[in-house]
Amino acid sequence: MNVCAGRASGRVKRRTMMESKDITSTISVTGRIRKRPNGTLVLPPDTCRNTSGLLVVGSVALGVLTLLAGPDTKNLGPRTRGHFMPEDFESQRADGRYESSVAWAQDMVRNMKPIYSLDTVKRPEDFPAWRAKVRAKLRELLQVPDPLPKVEFKLLKEEPRDGYRLRTYEFYPEPKLAVRMMMLVPDAAAEGKAKVPAMVSLPGSGASLESLAGEPDEYVCHFPARNRQSWFFAKMGIVGVALENPATAHNSVEGVNHFVCQAQFARLMTLAGRSNWGFVTTHVLETVAFLRSLPFVDAKRVGVAGMSLGCIPALYAAVLDEDIAAVIYNDFVSSWAANATSVTKRLGGSVDARRPYGFHKWFDDEPDLMAAVAPRPMIFAEGGSWKNCIEKVQRGYMLAGASRKLAIRYYEKYADPASRKYEDVDLHQAKGLTDNDYLIFSNVDAGQHSFHPDVNLPWLAEVFFGKADFSPAFKKEIDDSVSAKPAW
Repeated sequence: MNVCAGRASGRVKRRTMMESKDITSTISVTGRIRKRPNGTLVLPPDTCRNTSGLLVVGSVALGVLTLLAGPDTKNLGPRTRGHFMPEDFESQRADGRYESSVAWAQDMVRNMKPIYSLDTVKRPEDFPAWRAKVRAKLRELLQVPDPLPKVEFKLLKEEPRDGYRLRTYEFYPEPKLAVRMMMLVPDAAAEGKAKVPAMVSLPGSGASLESLAGEPDEYVCHFPARNRQSWFFAKMGIVGVALENPATAHNSVEGVNHFVCQAQFARLMTLAGRSNWGFVTTHVLETVAFLRSLPFVDAKRVGVAGMSLGCIPALYAAVLDEDIAAVIYNDFVSSWAANATSVTKRLGGSVDARRPYGFHKWFDDEPDLMAAVAPRPMIFAEGGSWKNCIEKVQRGYMLAGASRKLAIRYYEKYADPASRKYEDVDLHQAKGLTDNDYLIFSNVDAGQHSFHPDVNLPWLAEVFFGKADFSPAFKKEIDDSVSAKPAW
């Protein structure tokens, strides 16, 4: 789960302080909270604002309402507040029924047991059949065709770079749509001297192809030096492919904020009965198929890498294509259902309009889906929530007999296990959290949210080459990128 819808692409200031570790009841927060004469509580302005346009992405209607209302919700009426309290979801009736449909829905989701939860798998011999059911249902919900249609990839230009060739393509996944893609091909592969691995990369929320390729970039990127995923891969001798998220950068609308573009795209896809995430996941799978057809790519060593928002289609693609050989999940591990039911102290709730209807009926997204990647190598580069999240994924890898194939790393701030104070907290059962509370309980250092070359590259080298044998110059490049100051 990323920091922007839960996922902010930039720094998130900690505005609250926990007073109680028992978050199954109300969590108190300190701050300049005042009470109006009518009894309505008014939170500090910073508390009610979202960190990075988050609300527009999460829920189109409520997000727009938030922008109109402002931090003290004046436009919503004299007796309203812009957040929920835990008691709002409690029944006041002797029969336990709810008179609030919101409270009823909150209770319904909180108590749902996904049909294909990993919790239903008790024996290692049952794991393959469970994984097949998850894969089939995910394909159905995302509307990913099987088999994939044959898609034309057209080479637009090729340019020499230091140690690799930069190729710019476009491909045509829909009858009236052209999607850009960049491919960085190591010289040895381009010259036909070697078959090499390949990685398909997707960036964070508003970032572009150029940010992945290390090219001059006009779009937002908090840590440009760190986030050059495809560039780093090419320097390792791996074909690096860069894709963008839907309605972002080159495939958005020029001059319009990318959050607005993404929200409108999600709305239109929903109206059309299409899956937003199925749309981009299909692009990833089509690109993987194209790579396997190239003479200089080792078809058995093609992986996917996601940063923040890009982790979602990377993960879904890995579940659907069992031949994807490696997965870099560069975000924190969490559950969308846990976020939706626990984070209620902010305007707009926690709805992610881009997900297909009914996801949580079938599996807990994302822990169950992560477990379905086993037994293939996967790394979590930014840790996350342990209880019923990372814990569940680890159990999946144990059932698959592949515990060593799952690598778990944390932000430097949380690298010491003693600093992770909430490992016993199940966020599925938490109540009354703010966005920042949720990040704290998930061991997230939001100001350092970025691709982590010092963590991911040695791991990937071990997976593809058996060892991380980097030159001193490349090691310095990695170190310099990690220490580089953010762009803003």
